[in-house]
Amino acid sequence: MQKLFVILLILAGLNSFAQDDRPFELWNKNQVEIEPWDKISITVAEKIHYSPKRSTLDLKYGEILIGHQVLNWLEYGAGFRLSSANLQIGEWLQENRPMLFVNMGHDFGKFEFDFYNRFEYRTYKVLNNYFRYRQSLRMKFPAITDWGMQFYLQEESFLKLNGYDTHLARFYSGLTAFEKEHIEIKIYYALQRQEVLNHWLSADILGLNLSFEI
Repeated sequence: MQKLFVILLILAGLNSFAQDDRPFELWNKNQVEIEPWDKISITVAEKIHYSPKRSTLDLKYGEILIGHQVLNWLEYGAGFRLSSANLQIGEWLQENRPMLFVNMGHDFGKFEFDFYNRFEYRTYKVLNNYFRYRQSLRMKFPAITDWGMQFYLQEESFLKLNGYDTHLARFYSGLTAFEKEHIEIKIYYALQRQEVLNHWLSADILGLNLSFEI
């Protein structure tokens, strides 16, 4: 029954995407994680956002994260992201983003819950710099195959720390299609809500994440 419920949620999200004329993007993220010392990990990742309608990249970034798994349920660390957004006028807007994060996780029976927290300082050459807080809660359902196929639901929101409220939120329904000791493949649908000039705009996203551990 749980599996059927999650499948219906994913299909409902895809159906709403298909029937609406909202902007649509394809996202792809690839990352490699190494553990050079006990409980210390280094993750290097790159990600792109692609618009099929315009046949252009909307965003591309690379980042590096260093984390310390201090407890089984607690990890903290820091990172840096270099990002470029396509302004659609032949120019790219570059952003530098130092980050601090604290992630927590706990299992309740066969369900897994993860709570992610990240503080960011977004810096630009032509825009005002500002601090932002990102939080995300993910619930993973019990695995349904020996190779780790597992449905999950996730929400994330971003809060500007300069007097503004939440300005960006996403709601995910996804599937860990394959998970073994050194590789993980995820596919997902996300509904994005973003505030632009006091108006909330929606967008649909289909994504693929590939993760490798060395």
